[in-house]
Amino acid sequence: MLQFIIRRTLSMLVTFFVVSIIIFMMMHAIPGGPFDGNDMPLPDNIRARLMAQLGLDKPLWEQYLRYMWGVFHLDFGVPYQSPGETVMGLIAHAWVPSLVLGGLGVLIGAPIGILLGMAAALNRNSWIDYLASAIATLGLTIPVFVISTLLILVFAVWLHWTPASGWGEPRRWILPIMAYAAVPMATYARYARSAMLDTLNKPFVTVLRAKGLSERRIIFQHVLRNSAIPMITIFLPMFVGIATGSIFVEAIFRVPGLGAYFVSSIQKRDYPLEMALMLLISALFCISYLISDVLYALLNPRIRLGGKGR
Repeated sequence: MLQFIIRRTLSMLVTFFVVSIIIFMMMHAIPGGPFDGNDMPLPDNIRARLMAQLGLDKPLWEQYLRYMWGVFHLDFGVPYQSPGETVMGLIAHAWVPSLVLGGLGVLIGAPIGILLGMAAALNRNSWIDYLASAIATLGLTIPVFVISTLLILVFAVWLHWTPASGWGEPRRWILPIMAYAAVPMATYARYARSAMLDTLNKPFVTVLRAKGLSERRIIFQHVLRNSAIPMITIFLPMFVGIATGSIFVEAIFRVPGLGAYFVSSIQKRDYPLEMALMLLISALFCISYLISDVLYALLNPRIRLGGKGR
């Protein structure tokens, strides 16, 4: 098991460094810079002085090495759009709304999706199966900004049950959480249905039924446990993807989260903030997949045995 973890960790580190190089090169490949544009014209001498002060006049390879050296020391620099605070301070402040709303969306949507998938699998080819499958398909195919707009139209404009946008009070969180919960609910409904149908067709289920075990005991003690492996392993990557903020959801509901700063960092060529956000998301995804691989190996020892054989 230790060799398995070391192998996955090394693979994660290589992936992180490759992604950091790609992000850095693509970021600087976009035409323009932090001091270009008609909204903030600067004389050439002042612009050159600022570029030298920020190290932007250096070769790209030197800029990359200097930045990554700071990253190793947890120094992500100072954002150009907010010089009075550090990049980490700004991210820590902006991450709270994204983490709260996105996290609650996953924690609410995933169990609902599992229940829908179980109901569909246990009532295959019935109206329950068709309804659950239709809900899952709609949740995965309709863009999140369309879902967000429909939620505002129905619950805020027509019914006047909730505020249309904002962050402050908890009642303003309802619609964003519903929007965030759509994808986890749909994803888990499809995974749960597929996994349970696959497990129900296994020979051991037929043997258990032949032994006279009740259907309830077979489902909850054997089928559900064996079907849980793929559902457990997708939880962390999905949580990271949603809890790091959605550009569309946060823009529509006017939530001051990471998504808004991600857009502004690209528009304003705020290299330290843009790079830090991309590295944060990449690192969280790498760690989530590492933990998922370890969990999968613990739940399914054949994965480890296969690794030894290779």
